[in-house]
Amino acid sequence: LKLVVHRLFRCEGAPVHRCNPPPMEDLQAELKAAKEKWGKEIELSKAEKGAPGFPFPVACTRYTAQPEHASMWDCEELPVCLVIFSADAAACPVSVEVPPFFPGELSSEIEKAIETEWKKQLGKKKKAKTWMVESILDWVEAKFDDLLRIVPAYVDSYVGCDAMGASMRRYALVGPAPEEDDDEDEEAIDEEEQERRVQEYIEREQARIEAELEAKSADADVKRRLAEQGLSEEGEKARQLSKKELAELNKTRKERSGHRWRKTGAKAHKPVREEGDKSLKGLPGQKKK
Repeated sequence: LKLVVHRLFRCEGAPVHRCNPPPMEDLQAELKAAKEKWGKEIELSKAEKGAPGFPFPVACTRYTAQPEHASMWDCEELPVCLVIFSADAAACPVSVEVPPFFPGELSSEIEKAIETEWKKQLGKKKKAKTWMVESILDWVEAKFDDLLRIVPAYVDSYVGCDAMGASMRRYALVGPAPEEDDDEDEEAIDEEEQERRVQEYIEREQARIEAELEAKSADADVKRRLAEQGLSEEGEKARQLSKKELAELNKTRKERSGHRWRKTGAKAHKPVREEGDKSLKGLPGQKKK
């Protein structure tokens, strides 16, 4: 009896274990299998050496890529981190973490849904694996669409295109900013601060657009004044052509064909009498017969 009391006193406040802890090799084997199956999608981590409970907590993160059956979503991946705090699978010392970049409380709701399913699988008497790591990660991929729809108010739809360019209905997540943890040191941005920042952005853009318009208007005025003064953009004054020069540049067809520079009479040709010819035909002063 003293021995029993001693044991109860020594274990007071500790979780009640339903069975002996499984060997650490089971967890290592499942994590290794997950890494081999999904490759770069898997990231493994553990506590630093020398920390209390080393190597726990052990974490397995999968950046679940968008499956084909969820191609209508504007969400390329769903990161899920499985955290194991001890080697006792029967006690279900696990939790799930999802990065807080989804709208509102969606990340926490996804965490609750995955953790509930994982503990349900761990509580089964007949199960294929001890920690069900691959099983729960497969479940996340299969429920990719359902997990994003947990909060219907954050789901919006529109008519878009698929990978082949065909029209289809697509879905996107909209809503308030993600919830922030209480442990964060960063100051929370309230609605007034957000509105002030938006207003500052609008004013900056308006000032930039007005400056561009003023610069373009000033450039146009300079070109107009140069044109009025007969100057080109290089600063050279454009010379006004005279009427004669303009006429020279715009000749008529007859003028382009050629000019007769002076009038000349018909060529005078004196006939030459051949040697031995005694006739006077063709010589000046002779009468025609």
